[in-house]
Amino acid sequence: MTANQPARPTRRRAPRNTLNPDRILDAAVRLLDRDGPEAFTMRALAKELGVGTMAVYSHFKGKDEISDAVAHRLLGEIELPAPRPQPGPGPDGGAGPYDQIREVCRSLYRLFTDHPSALQLLTRRPPSGDEAIAVLDRILGLLRQAGLDRSAAVAAHVSIMQYTIGSAQWTVRSRRREECDEELGDRMRERLTQLPAGRYPWLADLAPELASAYLARAEQYEQGLEALLHGLLGRR
Repeated sequence: MTANQPARPTRRRAPRNTLNPDRILDAAVRLLDRDGPEAFTMRALAKELGVGTMAVYSHFKGKDEISDAVAHRLLGEIELPAPRPQPGPGPDGGAGPYDQIREVCRSLYRLFTDHPSALQLLTRRPPSGDEAIAVLDRILGLLRQAGLDRSAAVAAHVSIMQYTIGSAQWTVRSRRREECDEELGDRMRERLTQLPAGRYPWLADLAPELASAYLARAEQYEQGLEALLHGLLGRR
């Protein structure tokens, strides 16, 4: 290297003997949520950790194994209510099926919005464990305990999952748009109010409320979930 030649930047490596599976999974979750599964490679993960690629291979066989482990960890954050053989509140006065279904749905929504990569991982390559299956099975069981017959329980299950997944995807997309445009709400409100009232009377009239509702994502999910469950189950 000559006197005028700039020094090459060195990659900051992790201290020796500090790498472990938990730390690798922490970095994998960050990388997946930030850049998505398409950008997730062993080399990118090693760079995120500040280690050589072979150091990661010493703990996991490859990308698929890490993806499975990430999905297991994230799904493990969902707290499933304990099964009860009879419908209605338990003998300890705990929540009945209606409230338990709502809590499971809220947990799923939080998972998919806090970790956008989770849904992509589950749809792209179902994990080898039974965490996802346990969630689906528990929702079906709660619907049956709520008094729905077999066909109605399955139909309600599909509707609940479609609404929760769709709402989570809407939230993630709109959140990213808002991060790129801090004035998104004002722009949306202005655009709606400028619509010709004679052609779009309701959009023009409800412009302020619409703009606020579009940005109140979690609140809108809660309101819609309550309406959906009430329509499917009543107050059983």
